[in-house]
Amino acid sequence: MIQIKRKFLSVLPVNEYWFIYPGGFWRLAGLNVYNHLRKDISSPLLVKAANHTVELDLGRTEEEIFGSFSSTFRTHIRAAEKSGVKCYFDNDMDKFVKFYNDFAATKGLPAESASRLKGYGDSFRICYAELDGEVLAAHSFIVDHDQKIVRLMQSASRRFDENFDKNKIGKANKYLHFWDMKEFREMGILSYDFGGYMETHSEKVIDSLLDFKLNFGAQQKTTANYYTLGYYVLRQLAIRLKMLNK
Repeated sequence: MIQIKRKFLSVLPVNEYWFIYPGGFWRLAGLNVYNHLRKDISSPLLVKAANHTVELDLGRTEEEIFGSFSSTFRTHIRAAEKSGVKCYFDNDMDKFVKFYNDFAATKGLPAESASRLKGYGDSFRICYAELDGEVLAAHSFIVDHDQKIVRLMQSASRRFDENFDKNKIGKANKYLHFWDMKEFREMGILSYDFGGYMETHSEKVIDSLLDFKLNFGAQQKTTANYYTLGYYVLRQLAIRLKMLNK
């Protein structure tokens, strides 16, 4: 079970749980959120919100997984591998935050902090794709070995950097996803969750993002987030006042 203690708006303590509701009446009170649950919870003390995501089944052979990719993606992945792109794990938070924030600035996304990411504890993993000593792409995940789920949290690349070939970056990023899948599959993970495909705090679909994920042979899924009443009210108020950007 993944349990994280956060500070809502840097003040109020919130308990954040992922993939499973651990039970207990006391967990229905206070400021708690249960993210991406696969099983429904019936309680008048919790507010349910649909969560739309994209998942890929890792309970298949490597060949079957690769074969489910679009032909274009398979070609790009082979090209990246042939060019010498190397992939690896490295949980240096400061390294990742620097790379991610450079990317986020070009996209107008909120900056990340090492302190927030460290809150995920041992469940947090970072992967890189590198060529000739230069990082081209990076992914961050949370991993639940009990539930056999890995979820993509952030993805960043150099595709907006004028000093790098966008085509090579795109191929390296796809190759990194395939490498991620193989590594997590070896760990016994059965579900590779690409994350959502809608704008933050919106029902508007980002078509290009959804298409990218579906080209890996993944499937659209609907899970649910559950909020305790107190946390739901505070969160909705913060969203309306534009105090919450994630």
